[in-house]
Amino acid sequence: DYVYRWAKAFPDKEALIDINTRLTWLQYKNIMDKMALNFLDLGIKKGDFVVTQIPNSVEAVITEFALGRIGACIVPLAMQWRQHELDYVLGQTKATAVIILNEYGGYDYPSMIKDLKSNHDHLKHTIVIGDKAPDWTISYKKLWENNIEEKYPEDYLSKNCTLDANDVVTMCYTSGTEADPKGCPRTHNMWKSFARCFLLDFQLNGSDRIVTSLPWINIFAQVVTVLSMAMTGGTLILLDGFEPEGFAKILEKEKGTVYPGVPAMHIAMLSSLDFSLYDFSQLRLVVSGGAPCPTPVIKGLMEKFGCLVVNGWGSNEGTFNSTEIGLAPEIVSKSIGVSEIFFETKIVDDKGSTVGVNETGEYCQRGPGLIGGYYERDDLNKKSWDEDGFFHTGDAVKRDENGFIHFVTRLKDIIIRGGLNISAEEVEFILYKHPKILNVAIVGMPDQKLGEKSCAFIELKPEAEKLSLKEITDFMEKEGVAKYKWPEKIEITNMLPRTPTGKVLKYKLREEISVKV
Repeated sequence: DYVYRWAKAFPDKEALIDINTRLTWLQYKNIMDKMALNFLDLGIKKGDFVVTQIPNSVEAVITEFALGRIGACIVPLAMQWRQHELDYVLGQTKATAVIILNEYGGYDYPSMIKDLKSNHDHLKHTIVIGDKAPDWTISYKKLWENNIEEKYPEDYLSKNCTLDANDVVTMCYTSGTEADPKGCPRTHNMWKSFARCFLLDFQLNGSDRIVTSLPWINIFAQVVTVLSMAMTGGTLILLDGFEPEGFAKILEKEKGTVYPGVPAMHIAMLSSLDFSLYDFSQLRLVVSGGAPCPTPVIKGLMEKFGCLVVNGWGSNEGTFNSTEIGLAPEIVSKSIGVSEIFFETKIVDDKGSTVGVNETGEYCQRGPGLIGGYYERDDLNKKSWDEDGFFHTGDAVKRDENGFIHFVTRLKDIIIRGGLNISAEEVEFILYKHPKILNVAIVGMPDQKLGEKSCAFIELKPEAEKLSLKEITDFMEKEGVAKYKWPEKIEITNMLPRTPTGKVLKYKLREEISVKV
């Protein structure tokens, strides 16, 4: 509805831009409808899941909206995911189609899907983006360039694709403490109520031109960039990957007004750019998120870019909090704002009782932006949502005397590597298959550039004399695991520290490795 609205209101205004393509709102609407008809023609229908691996591009956004236009649900996955992750997601969703690139970063995606097809009879179509598509696949480019709309009446979609705002439109996957990623089904209404918080807190509007290299597949990029510009009629400039100088040139050239990024990106920009060479006078706001950002970095952003900075916090489940525009750097860096509009928040101890001011407890939230539960995971839903409907985040926070909420630590066993979540348990489960490993514990170790990297503490089997990091990485590659999840350091130990009940004391391992790196 928003796309139709802006196509009528200002058809010639730019809406979507990437390195290869520039679309106005009218072009956005027309190509969205064309691809929707193409998907219908292939037999993709309302309620079907379609798995995608597409980098930041115009095609990514058009695909999401075209599938939503016919009531299908997009399942956007990271480009780094491989057979291990794809096999699980395809099996859980029973997806009828996948949309991938022919090649990306030297990796052959069609060959991966071809190997997986024999295990998934439900997978009917493999659609490939790029100049070349294998004979057994469908060319996305040919779908984009054909004139399928001539086969259908002008009102075909409106008459035959009835949608409801409570239909599920996306299912992003999140990595948490469980061994397998968890599907987060989200409706149009969930997205809208969530995005409205950003529009209010960050004062996003139709005059904004957002330049982003955040992966479009996660909730940060979806609400701050893709959906915010769709809801306001602004302009979205998508960059595939981040490199400070290249990003800065596009930010200047496109007269970007908002730059969203994670601390690792901010640090790279501040440490490598000669700001005297650029004109960022159009930039009014930096949105930081994904991980806590140090006060000196927030101050540096404000000074060098000459703009305001906000800090957002959230999850694929739909929890959200952020600072408002105009707060001091110390507050922006050390808090996630006051309780968010549209949401109810409580901070509780391990018995479920509300804690007092400046006391640490678990952050819990409920509201219209949160999902109702993980897809087909009733076991986890009972653990994560209480009887009052509050989602328990597993994150420890405290509220100060002024009402500001401060993030303390993660109760969940997650490592955040450059903004990407790594489930320690998932990696441990994989490594337990290695013939030389008896016991293993994955923990995060500090890294100046990425925030954290994974370290594997390993007990060897008696017959194994030694084990190298290369053996581990070769094994992870053979298992088809995304590279960002691979351990980047190993520590061989005679015995992992444990509680009397056998639970590994990971805080001791974190302390040990933080001293060594």
